[in-house]
Amino acid sequence: MAKCNDEMTVMPADGFEQIDYERFVYFRSSRLHELGVKHLFSTRISTRGGVRADFNIGFRNCAAQEMPLEARRAACDILAADLSGLTVARQVHSGRAVVVDSRDVGRGARSAEDGIPDADGMVTEAPGASLLILTADCLPVLIYDPAGRVGAFHAGWRGALAGIARNTIDLMVNRLCSRRADLIAVLGPAIQKCCFQVGRDVARRFMAASRRCGQEVVHSDNGRFFVDLPAFVKCELIAQGLAQKNVMDIGLCTSCLPELFYSFRRDGRLVGSMGAIIALGR
Repeated sequence: MAKCNDEMTVMPADGFEQIDYERFVYFRSSRLHELGVKHLFSTRISTRGGVRADFNIGFRNCAAQEMPLEARRAACDILAADLSGLTVARQVHSGRAVVVDSRDVGRGARSAEDGIPDADGMVTEAPGASLLILTADCLPVLIYDPAGRVGAFHAGWRGALAGIARNTIDLMVNRLCSRRADLIAVLGPAIQKCCFQVGRDVARRFMAASRRCGQEVVHSDNGRFFVDLPAFVKCELIAQGLAQKNVMDIGLCTSCLPELFYSFRRDGRLVGSMGAIIALGR
């Protein structure tokens, strides 16, 4: 079993780039960037004024609400997107995905209370919409349909087992008329199998759910169990008809990299959130 250590190199998988922007550090998919898709995976690093500080894009557990609002404005500026189109759900670790229509665009942008209630996946073709997923170990996934639709979902272990990947893809296909083979899914930073230790009951549930994938996602080490959450979600996406070449994983561990990422598992509490954003339009 791989372990976190001081020699771990901060290198995303091939096909991803780290961008040191003048205001904050973020990652992007080279393929989506080449296709003109507005998107990013934020880190915890703000570089404003040449001084490194926390870049927290989530309102939860943040005493100064202006800080995440400013972070959201900065992220939208990077993407040439309007803050008024930023759409956020109140994530609850479920398998529920929703269609964001024109009436929903902008919900949750300026306040957590205004977010779309009780959902962990969103899909949209509404003009001007951008979707924001918040994470601090859970897996953010951005989905692009070249026909002019986007999706995003938040997968913790509960949501992954509840079918959030399947439900989000089904919604794009059945409600927005996307073609499964055309969809491109990008998996962002999340806790990896080196750090994601689970109890026996959760391990058994993942073992049962992953049998159809033909890949081990639960690994044991001296009586302890570790789940490869990105591998499980990738299997789920491919099982839903996405081409293997169209499912890309950045492969960075949020728990292993405290300088770059917030981690609920590592810190024992939610001290901040990263954001994954995808927007419509070029």
